[in-house]
Amino acid sequence: PTTPESEMIMFAFANGCSVTLRTSGTEPKIKFYTEIAGQPGQARASAEGVLRAFVDQLVEEMLQPEANGLIRA
Repeated sequence: PTTPESEMIMFAFANGCSVTLRTSGTEPKIKFYTEIAGQPGQARASAEGVLRAFVDQLVEEMLQPEANGLIRA
């Protein structure tokens, strides 16, 4: 869903990850926030590893930094 008032795009994925994308109001940059709902009994480190791998894939496939001249900070 999108929210015109806050100028954000939110995604929810089947693997329990959610991502919110927005542009900065003061700088020429795209910001994103991610979270994951771990499974009952899943170790935090395991869930964090899943989220990190997912974010790397998400950035490459959705934002395409090389094709769009984006730099990861």
